[in-house]
Amino acid sequence: MRKKFFNVAGPCKKDWHYFVERPIDAKGLMSLIEDGKYFIHHAPRQTGKSSLLIDLCKKINKKGDYTCLYINIEAAQTTRDNVVECNNVIVQEILNNQLNYLSENEQFGQNKEFKSDNYSVQKFLSDWSRHNKKPIVLIIDEIDSLIGDGLLSILRQLRAGYDNRPNAFPHSVLLNGVRDLRDYRIYSKAQDKWLTGGSCFNIKSDSIRLDNFNLEHVKDLFNQHSKEHNQIFEIGVVEEIFRLTDGQPWLCNALGDVLCFKLFKDKGTLTLDDLKIAKEKLILRRDTHIDQLYHKLETEERLRNIVMPMLLGDQIFNAKEEDLQYCKDLGILKNSKQIEIANPIYKEVLPRELSNPVQQGMAIVESDYYKSGNLDLKLMMNDFVDFYREHVTGQLSFFYNEITPHIMIMAYLQRVVNGGGEIHREYALGRRRLDVGVFYKRQKFAIEIKVKRTERSRKESLQQTADYMALLGITEGGWLIIFDQDLSKPWQDRYHQENDVVYGGKKITVIEM
Repeated sequence: MRKKFFNVAGPCKKDWHYFVERPIDAKGLMSLIEDGKYFIHHAPRQTGKSSLLIDLCKKINKKGDYTCLYINIEAAQTTRDNVVECNNVIVQEILNNQLNYLSENEQFGQNKEFKSDNYSVQKFLSDWSRHNKKPIVLIIDEIDSLIGDGLLSILRQLRAGYDNRPNAFPHSVLLNGVRDLRDYRIYSKAQDKWLTGGSCFNIKSDSIRLDNFNLEHVKDLFNQHSKEHNQIFEIGVVEEIFRLTDGQPWLCNALGDVLCFKLFKDKGTLTLDDLKIAKEKLILRRDTHIDQLYHKLETEERLRNIVMPMLLGDQIFNAKEEDLQYCKDLGILKNSKQIEIANPIYKEVLPRELSNPVQQGMAIVESDYYKSGNLDLKLMMNDFVDFYREHVTGQLSFFYNEITPHIMIMAYLQRVVNGGGEIHREYALGRRRLDVGVFYKRQKFAIEIKVKRTERSRKESLQQTADYMALLGITEGGWLIIFDQDLSKPWQDRYHQENDVVYGGKKITVIEM
């Protein structure tokens, strides 16, 4: 019998994959269904929504009080504003999935006179509900894959049939997607105007968001692996996986897959050092999940307007609430009152992805920085100053202008990782700076990166650098890098460097450019 493994693509299959049980009534799902509610279930992509709902469907059918059907309507996305074809695709999905989820006596087919039109879904659900002996629960997955008039049509048909439940329409309907329906802005080609999802589906009673795994869920996931493959984890490894991912289900599974199968399949005990290697491998692999984050950042201005200032350490004052919610719905920000990147892996991924175009254009010999067996950060920084002076104006068109210097220095520092070191980034939100810890073997460096907007206190900047050095437990190896945004100034007026400035008992190199 084939042993189970981590799932990194599509819904979980319990006989194939490790499966983390999340109580289906933890947030009242069954209570809403029993009360005959039509409601929204949403979470960022690849958080286990579909897996949970397929499992829910099977459990409801096993209990026997309802006829429950799960359908995924993503195939209807290509119909766009063709309402008749959209209805036809969804009816066919209902017919096909009845064969997968329902017993033969609960399956309901089309009669010969049935014809696809603008109301096919409503008519089919009405006919089925009238003939079925038990109330019907319908779970519609990927509702937000529909757009325009196709989406409006389905929402309006569900609203039209709502009053006839449960005898002539489904008793309860669950719509599953990435975002809360109230946040949808839907363009109707037929009406030539924008509508909100909430106005088209005002029968919705609740919106429930599926949370990430908690620590116990992550422990359960990796305990399943240990039992299945007799591979154990050093104390602290599973806790570190939870910290790195913040319990994001796909990241947990993907990290487990790389760690346990791709890199160290035959190793009996996995260590924190093994996990560091696996994390780096996962980031460099650029799976679709991670690639989508960068694509969103690259193509959506409202996303950039929030994430880019965060990378600068800026306070976000003018962001629209709907834009912040959009970032949370996508899973890029934590679902909390505090504005924060969702997890440490995303914190690494975003600046790395942004710096890729710069890295590809750099012609440097990495070995020059490691000739003595240690990292020569001073030589690296000297080379960076020359690189920045020569290339900064050419990079402005690629990025949100204020972040260009940060991206360029991050691209250079990425060579530390490529040489076997580590970079830790701390986003000092509201303090207009980025703290970067550089680690190579036993060496530690603290780099404070700031943008010069006004003649702010030099003492304040040195104090911030010294504080970060204290946090890392070092008294030398501090760097304060201040970028002047006025590139019209001559280089000699912008560039200034002081070595071994002593502040608070700490040695700091200050570079202004």
